[in-house]
Amino acid sequence: MGFGISLVIVFAMSAPGEAGEFARHDALALRGAAPNAVSLPCYGRLELTLDLKASFSNPFDPDDVDVYAEFRSPDGAAYRANGFYTQACTRALENGAERVSATGEPFWQIRFTPNKEGVWQYTVHAKDRSGSVELPAAKFTVTPSPNPGFVRRDAKSPNLFAFDNQRPFFAIGENMCWPASGPRGTYCYDYWLPELSKAGGNWIRIWMHRWFCCLEWGDKGKPDWETVTYGGLGYYNLVNAWKMDAVLDTAEKNNVYVMLCLGTYGEFIDGGYFNEGLWKHNPYNAANGGPCAKPEDFWTNDTARKLYRQRLRYIAARYGCRANLFGWEFWNEAYPTPAWVTEMAQLLKGTGPFDGHGADPYRHLVSTTYGTPDIWKIAEVDFTQSHHYGKGNLADSGPVIHEDAAKSAAFGKPHFMAEFGIDWRSSDDKYDPQFLGVNLHNGLWAAALSGNAGGAMIWYWDSYVHPGKLYSQFTPLRAFTDAIPWSEGPWKVLELDPVTVESAGGKETWRDLVLAPTGEWGKSTAGSFNITPREGAGGQTLPAFVYGESKPDLRAPLTFHVNYAAAGRFEVKVSTVSLSAQLLIELDGKRALDKTLSAVPPEKGGPAIEYQSTEFRPEYGIYQANFGKNYGIDVPAGEHTVVVEVMKGDWLGVEEYAFRGYVSSRYPNVNVYGITNGAKAYLWAQNGEHNWLNRRNGGAIPAIHGAKTIVHGLPDGQYACTWWDTWKGTKGAPEALIGKDGAVALTLPDLPTDAAASVEPKPAP
Repeated sequence: MGFGISLVIVFAMSAPGEAGEFARHDALALRGAAPNAVSLPCYGRLELTLDLKASFSNPFDPDDVDVYAEFRSPDGAAYRANGFYTQACTRALENGAERVSATGEPFWQIRFTPNKEGVWQYTVHAKDRSGSVELPAAKFTVTPSPNPGFVRRDAKSPNLFAFDNQRPFFAIGENMCWPASGPRGTYCYDYWLPELSKAGGNWIRIWMHRWFCCLEWGDKGKPDWETVTYGGLGYYNLVNAWKMDAVLDTAEKNNVYVMLCLGTYGEFIDGGYFNEGLWKHNPYNAANGGPCAKPEDFWTNDTARKLYRQRLRYIAARYGCRANLFGWEFWNEAYPTPAWVTEMAQLLKGTGPFDGHGADPYRHLVSTTYGTPDIWKIAEVDFTQSHHYGKGNLADSGPVIHEDAAKSAAFGKPHFMAEFGIDWRSSDDKYDPQFLGVNLHNGLWAAALSGNAGGAMIWYWDSYVHPGKLYSQFTPLRAFTDAIPWSEGPWKVLELDPVTVESAGGKETWRDLVLAPTGEWGKSTAGSFNITPREGAGGQTLPAFVYGESKPDLRAPLTFHVNYAAAGRFEVKVSTVSLSAQLLIELDGKRALDKTLSAVPPEKGGPAIEYQSTEFRPEYGIYQANFGKNYGIDVPAGEHTVVVEVMKGDWLGVEEYAFRGYVSSRYPNVNVYGITNGAKAYLWAQNGEHNWLNRRNGGAIPAIHGAKTIVHGLPDGQYACTWWDTWKGTKGAPEALIGKDGAVALTLPDLPTDAAASVEPKPAP
């Protein structure tokens, strides 16, 4: 991933414990609460600006000063909306740079969004350590509105989303986590969001973090590049809080929903590939006066958890009223404990120890990354997420996204591939300089037709999607998914037979099966893999690292069970070697290859050079080399067992596992994914050779002709199959199909690239 830093000038805040800008010593008095309206549409926003005097040291600490309103709906339901301390700001673009300036004095505000028509009542309360006050009850009227409300889990299809009014919400969008590198700041969203919206996109992800809209940090631990001034733990930057309001306003105007991510893993590490580690600057770090001696203490330390609850309460009070706020994501790629996630989710939802007093009265959706099975099973966690990147070697993200969707279905909740790209280290434009968008395209369609709750979210929004004018990739998918009757659920993954073709001239030939590993660092959860010509590893995650004797806790030999119809070959493409690795490949229990690969240069005592390049890694005190070479063995026809392991040495990285001559020409390289509600089916068929790598290399990609499959699970009867052009968003004339014995025979159109289809009961004449 790439990181950009947008800097603006903001006003300074005093540090906690000092008698500074936020401290007030006034006698408690609540003189009024001016509403922005006395009549508003349903799901419109009521804003109460308070005339409040109070005594406090920290206006963000509800134990110091607490402001809230109690609302009662026309049908008697009660809601509590917390108030928040704020300050008006203005922004201007001066010589291409954003300048945000605070205006006037800070003040208190309460925001509330009503969900029912009729006359509402409310009472405003305030208390400090001297006592409490309240205003007389007031009223406002809510009128009808076309606004569909907040996004929820779909009652009919628990793996999908719907609005309060039961209208489906299928998420199609991208990451837009912070402004582009440069000085334009929030103005970037003024041109990104309209382009996304015009193309049919309806969903983005934004981070609140050290590079953008951070509320809480500390001057003592300020990074060298930082010019923003913070007040330390428990004190919030009101200009940054206003900037997030400005971006959310722009999203709302463009009918785009926002998943708001509240922090990232870089806060808990040092270093990092992008130098994103900020633990040494983190105000929670004991070295900076915080409560945590080490990063993992953040999840258990009482003071740290209390401070986070306070910040979460402020964020929910300020932004939670927005119906276009899709949901809360606690962390990006951090590893919170299940207990921590449970505590904070219950604080928002008003469950568990917080029963009846949730910080978020609208009960927005909640999730985090990375999650574990124990986290995904938490009742208050509403949806699951994954991130996946190649290393420049993954030719197509589509199959990986499909496999990820299948694994995530076990939790019975909506799922997203919330980040993906060709390489986590570099933007996709490095691999797709012509901005063809093939990997983006395949990721979007694979996710949508594999049972996910939306299209996969590309990461490189500022360096790839926007400059490449790739918003057009969202338009056909939006048109296709808008035609799916999501409200007629529940929906499940479609059962399909393997795609077949007649061999040219009746002669059967054999092609390679090449599998890219997607496993992360760590011991593999599976050591044995049944490799089939049509399903590969059957959805199992192949490890990208094989460890030697120097890492006994991670070491696990890999066993592949294969069945070659004709004599072929098995190869491992080695990407990286750390220090040295003795690669051993056995065939049916007999050693077939024994090769020691070294990263050490000859002048440092290593053998003759076999690597492409090597470098000394001072942080580890060893050499690591880039190999990029295949090592393998011949395999006779028939069933065999192939074992791969590293004996002596450190570890090696695997770029791909290749089973040469393994797949019959009767089974073309076609990926078909689909969904069904038991009456209708929708699917996407892709020529597997049409990927970004083959397009970049410029070779001809032969169209696949005459491919066939069987659709299962539909009632007997007559059907109309309509094929869509997934690049143009247009559809052809319906074709008549017959369903018999629960099966519908389907002939795919010629596939130079890919196509989508609807299979629906034929209308009565």
